[in-house]
Order: sequence, then C-alpha cells, then structure tokens
Amino acid sequence: MGVMMIITFLPLNKKVQAEQGISLQEMAQNSGIDTGGVCNGRKTCGKCKVLVSKGNDRRFLAEEEQFLTEEEKARGIRLACCFYPKEDSCVILERVNAGTTVASGKNLPVPDTLKGASYGVAMDIGTTNIEAALYDRQQKVLLQSKGMSNPQRMYGGDVVSRITFALEDDRNAQKLQKLVKDAANTLIKELAAGQGISSFQIDKVVMAGNTTMTNLLLGRSLKDLARAPFQSGTYSGIRLNPGEAGLTMHPGGHVYVLPGISGHVGGDALACILSTELYKEQKKVLLMDIGTNGELVLCDGNRLITCSAAAGPAFEGGNISCGMRAEEGAITSAEYREGRLTVHFIGEENKEASPTGICGSGLIDCICELYRNGKIDETGRLLGRAGEENLYRLWEKKGREVSITQKDIREFQLALGAIRAGTAILLEKAGLQAENLDKIYLAGNFGGKLSVKKAIEVGLLPSVGEDRVEYIGNGVITGGAKVLLEEMSLEEAEEVSQRAEHIELALQPSFEEEFIKAMSFPLR
Repeated sequence: MGVMMIITFLPLNKKVQAEQGISLQEMAQNSGIDTGGVCNGRKTCGKCKVLVSKGNDRRFLAEEEQFLTEEEKARGIRLACCFYPKEDSCVILERVNAGTTVASGKNLPVPDTLKGASYGVAMDIGTTNIEAALYDRQQKVLLQSKGMSNPQRMYGGDVVSRITFALEDDRNAQKLQKLVKDAANTLIKELAAGQGISSFQIDKVVMAGNTTMTNLLLGRSLKDLARAPFQSGTYSGIRLNPGEAGLTMHPGGHVYVLPGISGHVGGDALACILSTELYKEQKKVLLMDIGTNGELVLCDGNRLITCSAAAGPAFEGGNISCGMRAEEGAITSAEYREGRLTVHFIGEENKEASPTGICGSGLIDCICELYRNGKIDETGRLLGRAGEENLYRLWEKKGREVSITQKDIREFQLALGAIRAGTAILLEKAGLQAENLDKIYLAGNFGGKLSVKKAIEVGLLPSVGEDRVEYIGNGVITGGAKVLLEEMSLEEAEEVSQRAEHIELALQPSFEEEFIKAMSFPLR
C-alpha cells in the first residue's frame, strides 16, 4: 500500500483517507462528493474546479492551462481530475451541490392542518436534475416541490457516458443506483420536513424517468441500451414496496415506476403525454420535453409517434463552461445594445447581486444575439477579438467573469442539431409540415425562462406562430401526479404507453443528413 493522506473537503467538513497516485476527482467520487465535473474524470469538461488551500503543488497540467484563467491559478484553483495530492490537503468546494431549490404550490389552497393526512410524492428522475413534488392525496393539493442536481452526473453528463460507466463493472452500476436512491430519499425527507411531517406519513410515490435512468434506479442491465436498436428488456410499469425501492417512507406504502414506451423513450415521455392528455387529442400537436435526453411526441390527430434525441446536457447548463441550473445568479436572457451584449439574470433585482453562470435559456438568447449582430458566422465560429480569445465575455468584474466559449457554441450546435433532426423526421413520418401544427407543448423547467421567439429563430422550435406554443412546466411531475392522485390507474397509463409508436432516429436513413443540416447557421 502506498502513502496514505487525509484530504479535507470544505465546507462539508468531510475528511477522506486516500492513497497517493489517484486524482482528487477519483477520491471525491469514491466518497460520494460532487465536484461539479460531468465527464467522469476524462479532463474534457473543465467544470470540476476546486480551491486547494493546503497541499497544492501548483503543477498545472495542460488541461488546466486550457480551462483555468491566470487569476484562478493564482488563487490556487485546480481541476480535481488533474490534481494528484501527494500530502495531506485541504480542498474547498466553491459550488457545493447543497441539494435543493424550493418552489411552493402556486394558486393552490393549502390545508389548515396536515395532521392525519395521506401524502404522496411524484418524482422526475432526470439525467441532469431530479425533481420531486409533495401532494396531500386526500385533498389533491400540491404542497411543495424541490429539485437537485442528479448526483450521477459526476460519472458523466449524458446517458451514453453513464451507460458506458455502468457496463465497465457491475459495481459501477450499483454506485449509480445508490446515488439516485440516496437523492430520492433526500428529496422525500426535505419535502416532509418542509411541511412539518414525517417521511413515514408518505405512503405513495410515483417515479418516472427516461429508459436509462429507470433501469439504473431498478438495478437492471443497460447492455441492450448501448447498441442499436436500443431496446430495454421491458417497458412495463413496476410496482414495488418501499423496501424493494429503497425509499424511506411508510413501510406499508406503494411505489410505482411509470411504464416506458420504447428505445430511449421512457416513462418521462409518457408522463408528459398524460399531463397534456395528448392521447385524447384530435388536432396536430407536437410535445417537446427538451433535456439531456430530449423526448419528442407528435400527435397527428390519430396516432402518437415518439422519438428520443440525444441532445446532451447543454440546454440544462451541462457541458457548458459557465453552465448552471436556472437558479440564483443564472443568466437567462440577453439583448445587444450599443455595441455590447446586456445580460439579465435570476436575482438581478438585488443591486448587490451579480451573474454566476448561464442556464439553457440564457445560452439560446446569447448565441441568438451574437449571431444577429455579426459576432458568430454561419459555421458557428466566433469572430473578431472573441475569435482570437476563443470566448465572448458576457459579464466581468474584478477578475470574475461569465463567458461563452467556442466549445460552448459547438455543444449548443450539437444539442440543437439533435432536436431539430428529430423533429424533422417525426414530421416527415406523419406527412406534415411545421405550419400544419396546431400547437406545440413545451415541457421541462428549461422552458420557463425561454424566449419562444428566439427559440423559433434558432430553430429549436418549429417555425410556427408564437401563440401556438404553450409552456406546460414539468409535465413529468404533473403527469405522474395523475397516477399518484388516482385520476388514472397504472393499467390505464400502460394502455397509453402501448398506443404510442416509436421511431429509432439512429436507424433512419435521413437522420445523419438532417442532423448535419440542423447544426448549421444562419438562424431562421
């Protein structure tokens, strides 16, 4: 055994014993500590920035020279994947995944007393984020919702990375399963505490996620999802008792995992269909749940046709140099004024506040404005001084900055290409044009701050009138709540899932051509 060291992680105040020869990122992963990295230590994302205040040899690797500014290096910032401690060290996590953000039910009556009520939780197991909502099941009232980053992201920001990691070793799959179960229990506990009840008063939980997230949650093999035609073993709904599910709730309660549809189109897409009652629709409607694994559902007035588009986490702030969730400090919109880009961020009404990063809607706004004003060419290349520096500064003050890099623009183009190509193929299969659509439902937290006009301009949304686009919020939660509140049964949900047709984009002859075409500027 090599030399052992003690690594102290602050502000968690957690001490980890580790052996020389492995990276700080691996030490953190082994201890369940999230450094913010999303490339599983491959040194490609630049997001695992930590301050090493003790034991820092300041021998920066080439990847650190690429991702760190001179000011950051002077402060002692390191990339956790590039720093190999040789002595006892102290590490300060500058952006701790503190866990949750809170959003109480809006315009809904909250009962005077909670004592003796029956509670339930609807949960969205997303690739990038996990969201949960607590309901009073007797009064059918939303009490509170919470969200947190999916802790699995430290092993990769997208489903392909996690499938690869899980298949390398059975123990890896077990790690991913434990992380998601622990996160679910954290949300359940905090939701209960927020309403002054015990988590044991929660007797029903309904969960939904894409096929990969669901299989990881249930401890199933991902082998068949790693290669075409990308089919899981089963897409049936699952009933579990709390012990089987590993959830801290009423021991006599029930856990339902919503059925999937096919391929990488899982229970999250089904929940959105249930939320909008798209299965009853007679008009031509496109449902778009834009996230790391984007799900698209087209109703042509008769059929439901679905596909999944591997957009990656760019639209949720992942794999973006200054990317973050849509929370305090996140840039959400921008406009070009008097020769410069002016940004707006969450919390800007506080005159002392400043931007700390950029979320998905802000990324779309900024890139749209930069292209409109000649700062990006038709290939997506940054022009002028920005092109020389390989980044455009959105905001800077006293050595701190929020910027968009050339790599960020490429990540955006890849995500955009996947969604646009998937939409084009669904419309082609239904024999429709974008102008034939009566309505577009836009699901997911991403859409809450989105400029519909700019989303249409960049081609993320089909070219229709803005009045035809309706934002429905987290359709996975509201769809899951229909089963949770017994507005429909799990059997009825399965009937809807079996009705939907699935298109595997990777097997479509026109997909590659559509994908490449869809990444290109100019914008609409």
